[in-house]
Amino acid sequence: MNKWTKRMVASTLAATLLMTGTGAFAATAGAPNGQAVAVEAAKKQDNKKFESRLDEIIARGYIVVGTPGDYKPFTYLNPKTNEFEGYDIDAMKEFAKSLGVEARFVQTSWPTMMDDLLANKFDIAVGGVTRNTDRQKKAHMGDPYIEFGKAPLIRAQDKDKYKSLADINKKEVRIGVNPGGTNEKFVRDYLKNATVTVVQNNLDIPGLVANGTYDVMITDTIEAMVYSKADSRLYAALTDKPFTRSEKAYMIPRGDFIFASYLDVWMDEMKLQGKFDELFHKWVK
Repeated sequence: MNKWTKRMVASTLAATLLMTGTGAFAATAGAPNGQAVAVEAAKKQDNKKFESRLDEIIARGYIVVGTPGDYKPFTYLNPKTNEFEGYDIDAMKEFAKSLGVEARFVQTSWPTMMDDLLANKFDIAVGGVTRNTDRQKKAHMGDPYIEFGKAPLIRAQDKDKYKSLADINKKEVRIGVNPGGTNEKFVRDYLKNATVTVVQNNLDIPGLVANGTYDVMITDTIEAMVYSKADSRLYAALTDKPFTRSEKAYMIPRGDFIFASYLDVWMDEMKLQGKFDELFHKWVK
């Protein structure tokens, strides 16, 4: 066979492979082990069964919800029942119901929540998660469902003592704060002169303020109101004029338009039907 004939045979074979899709020959020809790479790519493509996480959740029959369990009234892991309860827990049960699946809750923490979400340890993160641009850079924050601000939870006897940031931002003022969330960030940014202690379990801080271990807990207006309602020794200060204004939202992995769109439509339906109002009256008022 002469050189011209050999070239024609090679060209014909290459064209046949491209037209039939027998191998991703052209895409990987210049790479080491090109055919092996093409086969592996084909396998991955075959294993991609779902267009969206939404479809995967429906197919598996349950949604995995990550939540800290330490942020009343949104999420609380009840030690007596070993079950999660709260505003966002009820909301996620409604979300699962809309999908026709079961809601399964797993515990995360504020410092690890984002990493856990990105590692696919759960499908959605909830529990009083503040909607902000820092989180939106890595994940998708859904539509907001409740507004709040940062405010001090203090002892009732001190309600005339702490009326501003300046009143709190003093060395002699002892602040207890939970780690890794927006509460700690606020304290680090705006209360640099105060004496700050990081308390690992957020649930412990209100009691420590009430018994005099700390003077102030910086938290959300909603959480402050819930704790002051439950303990007459405590007072939720400045809830009508909080230091900041923010919103709560549910957080999912970014890049999945279908799942994000479904979440937003469900949120709209919950608002239209008054479901979030019902949850507010149950868990906050």
